[in-house]
Amino acid sequence: MISLLVRFVLLIVIAAIFAWLADQPGDLKLRWLGYEVETSLMAAFIILTGIVLVLWIAWSVVMWLLDRPGAFGGWFKSRRQRKGRHALSSGLIAVAAGDADAAQTHARTAAAILGDDPMVKLLDAQAAQMRGDNVRVRQLFREMAEQPETRLLGLRGLHTDAVRQSDTVRARALAEEAVRINPKASWAGKAVLSYQSTSEDWAAISRTIDVQKSASLIDRATANLKLAVVLTAQAAEAESKNTDEAYDLALRAHKLDPSLVPAAVIAARHATSAGSLRKASRILEKTWNLTPHPDLAEAYGHIRSGDSALDRLNRIKSLVSKAGGIEGAVALATAAIDALEWKTAREALSAYAHDRPQARICGLMAEIEEGEFGDKGRAREWLARAVRAPRDPAWTADGHISAVWLPVSPVSGELGGFKWKVPVEGIAYEDPETEDTGEDDSVPGDDAIAITTVPDPSGEPEPADEPEAEAEPAKKPEPEKETGPEKQPETSEAEVAAQETEEAAEVVEAEIVEVVEEAEQAAEEPEAVKKASEDKAEDAEQKPESPAEHEAEVPEPDKTGEDDNTDDAETAALPRQPDDPGPTNGTGKKTEKGWF
Repeated sequence: MISLLVRFVLLIVIAAIFAWLADQPGDLKLRWLGYEVETSLMAAFIILTGIVLVLWIAWSVVMWLLDRPGAFGGWFKSRRQRKGRHALSSGLIAVAAGDADAAQTHARTAAAILGDDPMVKLLDAQAAQMRGDNVRVRQLFREMAEQPETRLLGLRGLHTDAVRQSDTVRARALAEEAVRINPKASWAGKAVLSYQSTSEDWAAISRTIDVQKSASLIDRATANLKLAVVLTAQAAEAESKNTDEAYDLALRAHKLDPSLVPAAVIAARHATSAGSLRKASRILEKTWNLTPHPDLAEAYGHIRSGDSALDRLNRIKSLVSKAGGIEGAVALATAAIDALEWKTAREALSAYAHDRPQARICGLMAEIEEGEFGDKGRAREWLARAVRAPRDPAWTADGHISAVWLPVSPVSGELGGFKWKVPVEGIAYEDPETEDTGEDDSVPGDDAIAITTVPDPSGEPEPADEPEAEAEPAKKPEPEKETGPEKQPETSEAEVAAQETEEAAEVVEAEIVEVVEEAEQAAEEPEAVKKASEDKAEDAEQKPESPAEHEAEVPEPDKTGEDDNTDDAETAALPRQPDDPGPTNGTGKKTEKGWF
């Protein structure tokens, strides 16, 4: 815009000059080498302008001709540069696509054209990494670390290689050097903080956090959270040495992060020791409202030594009245159990004892059942549910569970990585102790009916049962002799099979009801129908059982029993149906039968 305005102003000035010359006519005489030229002032000005323009054009043409060799050389050079840049970009695309061979080919082409370009070395290093050539990778990153413009990139590559080789000492030295070169390098700052956290160098960690906050790598709130963790760790270490210092560090940590449970517990414990019960209560209440935790409830309940269990219960009630959730319910139930207030404990857990309660809820309910009613059966039932119950919250960091709070994650070295939460549930797997082996390990009920038969060692099928038309006492089957080395099934297997026969017993009952109904209907039929039924019954006395009668009978259960010495086993061997009306005699009356 400014350039256009300047050109416009220049045209206006030139036009004004020509207009002024046109308004001021005059003559111009020139005598040179015996020649005399006379013309007007306007014509002389126009001729002079044309001469200058011609000279400028001639000079430009001459310079253009003189620059042609260099121009041709520069064109070829730029063409070569374009080819090298194309090979470089193609190589980076191949790296992103995971094509190691193409990346290596383009890297060689780019190196032959562009020489020691930093991007060429980076492409070569990435291609070497894809090939697994670690020696070449280290060589290239060392070369980059020696050049000022690529030094930070070389240090990062060497640091990554050291981490891959688990060389912590070299990796930490490289990260610290990168921080000295550029404090704003986020990867270097995080790495240094992780190494310092692992070694628990709290003073160095505090300095690193200040540097990261000054370099705007972390905001003020994040820096306060990390410093609170550092101060809490220092307070925990100083508790056994200097209680005043531990108290001061814990208060500073609580001020920076009021939700940090360990800081609040340490500060409240030392405030209680110093006699500041009200201050300790305020600290615990503030943290409880932000993050309820069992340690806070325990410390709050025992602020005043010598209190009775009922006093502690009343204090816990005041704590959980504002906030608490499941942690408040557990704390209140625990205090109520200590005070033998069973109703209060049960009411506190009532909202969390349904569906799938946590293991600690099940344990507390077991205590309540046994303590209030002395019902050990119900207590065992709750304890059995606790085995399969969801896990309780715990201090967890990167999948690692700790019984106490730790300032640093042992897995990743993250500062303040431990959080109070329910651990991630593991993938469901089949317990080898409860693995299905094809046997029913359930215990049959008291009302289970075990119908067993004595197995035939010879393997021959048993003959079909004769129709029971007469009221004869059941004959005891003769015990069969062992004909081979094969052993009879043990009695325990009969007990196992009893559960399987429960379903068969239910089928038996259903069929018994059906047979009774049919018998009642038969009694109400006309005389002709009764006569036909009586004839059919007489035929059934002389013939083997028909398919219809066979379907009415209960299928024989598996032969799992062998106790041939008791009457129960002998009578159980007969596949009889309880309450079966049986066949009728010639007079239309049902014959009496003996049942076991």
